[in-house]
Amino acid sequence: MDRTLSPGELLDPRYEVVPFHGRVPELAELARWRDGDAACSALLLHGPAGVGKTRLARHFAAGSDVLVVDDADLVARLDLGHPRMLLVSRTTGWWWSALRQRAADHGYRTDDLAVTACPEEHETSFATACAHFAYALGLTLPTTTAPDAATLHDLHLAALVAVCGPPAHWLIPSEPVRGRLAEDVLAAALLDDRIDLDHTPEALQTLARAAARLPHARRRAEEVFTANPDLADVATVPTLRILAEWPAPARALARRVFDDPRCDGDPLPAILTRTLLRQARTAVERAELHGLLAARAALASLHEEALAASREEVALYRELAGVDPAEHRPALADALADLSVRYVAVHRPEAALAAAREAVALCRVFAAEDRDRTSQLAGALDQLSRRCAALGRRDEALAAIEEAAELYRDLAEAHPKLFRVDLAEVARRLGLARGDQ
Repeated sequence: MDRTLSPGELLDPRYEVVPFHGRVPELAELARWRDGDAACSALLLHGPAGVGKTRLARHFAAGSDVLVVDDADLVARLDLGHPRMLLVSRTTGWWWSALRQRAADHGYRTDDLAVTACPEEHETSFATACAHFAYALGLTLPTTTAPDAATLHDLHLAALVAVCGPPAHWLIPSEPVRGRLAEDVLAAALLDDRIDLDHTPEALQTLARAAARLPHARRRAEEVFTANPDLADVATVPTLRILAEWPAPARALARRVFDDPRCDGDPLPAILTRTLLRQARTAVERAELHGLLAARAALASLHEEALAASREEVALYRELAGVDPAEHRPALADALADLSVRYVAVHRPEAALAAAREAVALCRVFAAEDRDRTSQLAGALDQLSRRCAALGRRDEALAAIEEAAELYRDLAEAHPKLFRVDLAEVARRLGLARGDQ
């Protein structure tokens, strides 16, 4: 460091003004994880802002081959590839679930460790912070006792106040800062409604992170993004994930988020759909949104969440079909077909087969009543064939694909432009199935 830090910057964990101390149980748990027998492993270290996650992670990983990824929830798409990855985040939620399920596909073992406040260490930590802050600023060491504090950051802020006096201009750093300190500075500014916000990606991210903790900052964030939905093009995807949890900005940002190629493979569209779903009023609307949620969750590797949403969709359409079969049975059959796919993704082939069989049974009923539904029956039979083949039920698989091919021949003869490609694909698979016999 070639300059003197301002008082506010002494709180920045990057500078490590206060030496690391304590956290013995957490360090032991981290050591067990690092020395575990998994070839590749990722551990999420999570807890409230300012609780000391970053300092703990850096202290533990110093001099080792552990890769630390700070603010992992702010990484749009985290690259896997290091054998020991220590991720640091304030939250878990769907971003972590998506990464965990994607990591499992790459052979990673995943786990998480919550970091909480340690009140029993606060007296020592406060005294240590006071001593180092006083030394750094050339001021007298105070004799104040440690106050009650929710996090380590709050405790160190109290120590800085004890050394310097009540915070005023000294809290504002002379150099750009990040993290909790930057959010606190912004939150203090936002107490004045006349202050306009910067619309840079970094400023919007700081606003969203502060808004997740502080009610008045959330009010300003909701106002800004609801009135200016075009800010979705400026904000980072992780910033939008925070906003997507709140109804007002979620409604304003929905169209831009769903059409944004940056969101491909990210849990943001699924998070946004989940928020919109909570506001749905009718059973039909809820069923449709559950179907969209299942599809968007699956695209983000949220396979378990996609399955849960798909099962809800089927349950809703069952109720609707019980009241009005003619109107809702086709949608129920489609939902069952999608449910079959979701079961495949979580490696439950028997459940996938059962859903596919039920979809075919339903399609037979309404296709017999309405010939325009024949293509839906053909598609359901094609899917049933795949499910049977996956379980080694070759006779049932062949019977289903033969019936699907016959239906597609009739459809292609009547409407060649619509069904010629489907017929070709089913015919190819039929040839393969017969070759196996």
